Amino acid sequence: MLKFLRSQSYPGFKIVIVVLLAVNVGLYAVYDTLTSTVDAMTWLALLIMFELETLGKPLFSAKTLHVIRNILIVVIIGVFASYVHSSEWLDVANSLLWFALIALLELEIRKPDAVASHPKIYWLTTLLVFSGLLAMVGAWAWQAAWLDVYDAVLWIAAFAAIEVDIFKFLQPKAKGYC
Repeated sequence: MLKFLRSQSYPGFKIVIVVLLAVNVGLYAVYDTLTSTVDAMTWLALLIMFELETLGKPLFSAKTLHVIRNILIVVIIGVFASYVHSSEWLDVANSLLWFALIALLELEIRKPDAVASHPKIYWLTTLLVFSGLLAMVGAWAWQAAWLDVYDAVLWIAAFAAIEVDIFKFLQPKAKGYC
């Protein structure tokens, strides 16, 4: 499988992932709650914005992008609060794991010296978060929540293909540990 993913053209694979994520939003709209639909749609919008920015083809000015991003983050926080209020604990746990993963990436980008000072802790924390995300797939499968299984697997694949080279990301960052 690793050989297959590495041999693929990332741009083509990215398009497939984005299309599947859009289908995912549609599936939530038809088969699940409004909250889940808004959650999926908001994360997809953030992903598309990030991808366009990294390609150097933003649709809006930097200031407008900042405002849109902040609005989407407020929506994500609102969705999270809805999950807490409704006692949807698997969704709460899943959201917290994704928040943790985003925080780890932000830390690596914005505070590389802190990451370099504690590479083993950073790497182990990353593995723990990914293990948690994979455990979410198992938890939803155990409950026969197949749309959530599909969603979780799809977002892990999307993150691996679009956000980072997952195989490089999971490699130890320094010699002498793990």
